[in-house]
Amino acid sequence: MTPALERLAELVRQAEAKTRARKIEGETQQAADQFRSTELAARQAVERLRTVRPACLRAIEQADADEHMLKDLVRKLAQFKSSLESQTDVEQLIATSQAEIERTRRQARADLEEVTRAVEEARRELRAALDQYRQLRRELDRLQPELAEQFAALDRMLWDAEGHFPGGQLQLLAHEVEAGLNGFPALSKLEQYARLKVWIGRFRCYQAAHDRETDTTEDLQALGHRVFHQLKWLSRQYEPGYIEAFRQDYSTDWAAYVAEAQEQLVQAIEASRRGRDAESPRSRDREVAVTGDRTAALVQSSRNASGSSASTATAAVALHPSPLTQLKVLLARVHVPDEGLDRFLEIVKQAVDDLGPGDSELIQLVLPYCQYITGNDKLGVLRRNLEQIRTQNATSEASLDELSEES
Repeated sequence: MTPALERLAELVRQAEAKTRARKIEGETQQAADQFRSTELAARQAVERLRTVRPACLRAIEQADADEHMLKDLVRKLAQFKSSLESQTDVEQLIATSQAEIERTRRQARADLEEVTRAVEEARRELRAALDQYRQLRRELDRLQPELAEQFAALDRMLWDAEGHFPGGQLQLLAHEVEAGLNGFPALSKLEQYARLKVWIGRFRCYQAAHDRETDTTEDLQALGHRVFHQLKWLSRQYEPGYIEAFRQDYSTDWAAYVAEAQEQLVQAIEASRRGRDAESPRSRDREVAVTGDRTAALVQSSRNASGSSASTATAAVALHPSPLTQLKVLLARVHVPDEGLDRFLEIVKQAVDDLGPGDSELIQLVLPYCQYITGNDKLGVLRRNLEQIRTQNATSEASLDELSEES
């Protein structure tokens, strides 16, 4: 291919990418609007079910009690039939009572079936809107990652939206905890503390849901026990700090509790980044100091160049967080691979280019996502390293599962 033809092909590719990106952005906006409207409809349907269902059940229960009472009265009337003043009035009252009881029961059942159907339909529409939005967000993250902040608030609504499905939030939390187990030891104490607060807060939020009793199955109960014991094990094993939410008698506004914990997590991640950034210049200074006097001129030149590059690097870090910091922030805010997979792979590539495929902290962070890492040769080396470590850790992971079940 000639240089001119190669340049032309590149221009065509860029034009196609921009066109596709604009199209995806527009489709994502439409999907976001659809998601908002269906989420609102589902929330209203669920709230109506929570209001109407108890009233309908009480009406049906009262109808059953009235029917039982009517049968007792009819049986007693049969015993004292000869003492009745008007047999016709009694028979008419019995027929009227039976009709009223049956009408009440039929109306309550019809109302209950209506709101139940409305909830099921709203959930179907919401699930379709959720799937469509997630698919387009992944594509948009790949083409225009800089637009992620524009959809950040809606991305956070995904967790709330799962609350409209039986056990949806619990299943999402279980997946997130499983994915974060291997990388948990690499976090600082502040990060461990904040992340545990987010997880236990979400668990208690699910636990306190109004309709949890009606939606709980044996599978969800078992999943809930497993998640809770995994969180307790993490707290005992790493002791990041006292968390009152582990006490069953502790109660609060769980939505506000989780929001506060998420803010603490972001602050902890930033504090860890600043600590690493402050440590890097000191490490470089120590390395320069041991070079000796034999090449003083060269050392002086190296120091000048190092000082210049350090200033540039420090300014760059201030503007652009390190790939590891970006990776931690991303994993704290989205649920890979369901959300943000393309952005995740992009940051991993940057981290491999900067740190190499053998960096221990990078390996600990991405180990839970080994099967999703594909790409160039360096990513291939990283994946082989991860697969080797995962094979070595198979025995210890089995022990962890046994410990969670025994607890």
